[in-house]
Amino acid sequence: MGIILLLITMVTHMQKKGNVIVEYAKEFWHLLKSGSKQTVNDIKFLSALKKKDNTAWTALDLYESRRIKLDLLKFIPFSFFIIVPAAELVLPFYLIFFPNSVPSTFMFDWQKKERRTLLLEKQREGAIYVSSYVLSALKKHQLITTEQASNISQYGKDIQQALIVNFSIVSKELDLENMDSDLLIQVNHLLAVEVITGTNILTQFVKHSLNMPRYLINLFLMIIRSQERLKWNHWIFNYNFKLNFFPFEPLKRALLLAQIKSQINYLEKEDKALHQFGFTNFEVQQFLSFSLYRGIHFDDKAVIERLIMEDWLAISKWASKDPSLFVCLSALHTRAIYETK
Repeated sequence: MGIILLLITMVTHMQKKGNVIVEYAKEFWHLLKSGSKQTVNDIKFLSALKKKDNTAWTALDLYESRRIKLDLLKFIPFSFFIIVPAAELVLPFYLIFFPNSVPSTFMFDWQKKERRTLLLEKQREGAIYVSSYVLSALKKHQLITTEQASNISQYGKDIQQALIVNFSIVSKELDLENMDSDLLIQVNHLLAVEVITGTNILTQFVKHSLNMPRYLINLFLMIIRSQERLKWNHWIFNYNFKLNFFPFEPLKRALLLAQIKSQINYLEKEDKALHQFGFTNFEVQQFLSFSLYRGIHFDDKAVIERLIMEDWLAISKWASKDPSLFVCLSALHTRAIYETK
């Protein structure tokens, strides 16, 4: 691949294991080889799938199609660092400005686990944030009691029913089109979407520009083998510049809404196929990832199947009818699962 990426991989693994450098190199080149082979197999799978009647696509077919398309989209710029000599020198900077840009086929197992853990954490955060917003709207109009709002795991079904019956009363407050970018980001987290705000390059540039003097000083200290490091703890050096103002806010909202609608569309298609064909040919990791997008994160396959077939599909039917209601029901559903587990 390249020297820089190889060194990054080695250093990371050296912190996690005690193996020699040769083993890291072997592991890295094995990943490059297996990743390339998997990419070729994915292209073959997608080509064969295109010849299949769309109405005969199973939930697994749709899920794998989505994964492969996303990986191939990531692979286009990622391949530049594989093919072009010395291009790996700018790869660390590319990853700073475009996080989550590495195809899953070129990720180590521990990286995939970390990614799943991060998605779960953000999904939990999104479920709490969005469901609290929904509960606040319902309480404001006295559609649920304080006791119900404080115990979603017990009264989840009652709250969902109250929301469905009275959604016209709170629809203006809970309409996706009326939400600000901060709330839409949490909706994306809820749906396990890798968020693209459209302003990450600018925010990262500002953040690292402010920290550049510290980076250079610490680099100099490292070169002279000093154990000291300069730490700036002032809030401005770690501040997340959200840029929630014109002209950035409309741009962020448009991109976030597009991602939400795209994800809902994918989920709806997969759920329809699931209802028609059931869980056909799912492997364990595919099954766990599939359920994660639906806010279900148990290890027991029987429990996951029951929750999807009995609870989730009842929510999924609202995806095309009213995406805003679907998101609100999904938030309540996911939070109830987190509080139950």
